[in-house]
Amino acid sequence: MDYFHYTYKHNHIDFNSDIYKVSTYHYNWHRGVEILVLLKGRIDMSCNSEVFTMEPLDSIIMSPQVGHATLALEEDTTALVIHISKEFFQHFDLNFGMYQFVLRSDASNRNNPFFTSLRHHAAQMMLLMVNGKSPDYQLWLEHNYLALTSAIYREIDAVKSIPVHIKPADMTVATFDKMIAYIDENYQQKIELEDIAKIGGYNVNYTSQFFKRQLGVSFLEYVLRLRLREATVRLVNSNDGVAHIASSCGFADIKAFNVAFKKRFHTTPSEYRKQAKEMGRKTKLHDWKEIISTQEEDIIELLQSCLPYQSEARQKVELDEANQMLEDVKAQLEAIVSKLKL
Repeated sequence: MDYFHYTYKHNHIDFNSDIYKVSTYHYNWHRGVEILVLLKGRIDMSCNSEVFTMEPLDSIIMSPQVGHATLALEEDTTALVIHISKEFFQHFDLNFGMYQFVLRSDASNRNNPFFTSLRHHAAQMMLLMVNGKSPDYQLWLEHNYLALTSAIYREIDAVKSIPVHIKPADMTVATFDKMIAYIDENYQQKIELEDIAKIGGYNVNYTSQFFKRQLGVSFLEYVLRLRLREATVRLVNSNDGVAHIASSCGFADIKAFNVAFKKRFHTTPSEYRKQAKEMGRKTKLHDWKEIISTQEEDIIELLQSCLPYQSEARQKVELDEANQMLEDVKAQLEAIVSKLKL
């Protein structure tokens, strides 16, 4: 059985995509741009410490390293997500990795030309991936991908912000990867920036600057995200006490855990556990997505419903043609009136 789970790499085009059931909170972030389109149901989205509700067909686009989490408010809530590597955009804009942005739709703009076209291209890409890898499908897929990414770039260009960072000298990718690997393996213990700096052989200030420049978040924020992500999974999948979870995930004490948790999720760990368990689903940190089968007819129908769409260029052509026809009719009427007066 095939599922809506794809990775596509060809020349400089690089993305992966899924259609999955949204269930309990999962705090995460990505090294690339995330595009999420809600196909069915409603979700609470926690993004950059803001919480808002997304309705069916709402979309959100987030820059790399934006922390976010989703919680389904209805059964069978389903989302389409596409992750695009920041390196793709950097082929055209070397500074893209520095940009921060969040674009999202709501009732006021859900059906405007941009978000309508976004859903169209995203749905078309998923359907083309299902149909196979013949040259014509591949060409049409890349056409939709480039139309999608160019439209997104135009939109974010107007709203992006660039944090003020001191630009340090280049650090090798291999060295930085070692630092990240150390954090990923030891975040449950007490860990200091000095420890990370020693791994690379750099001073603390240099390491701090480079860390934020590369990931878009500070060292402390990165460690905090790892601890919160682990804590949310344990709250749902175990009966361990909140204090024990706080300690085992690396928090100094339960007070620090509660403050950090409420700031990100706008609820307490205990309330989060209660709400999440009411969803009746178990999840895993690295394999939590319930990917939808390509045999689900209702999902295929939802994707197909996003396809009817006219580009602005085509709309302009049709409007110009209609205006010309109107002018022609006016001219004919004026000619008829002139003859009658004679």
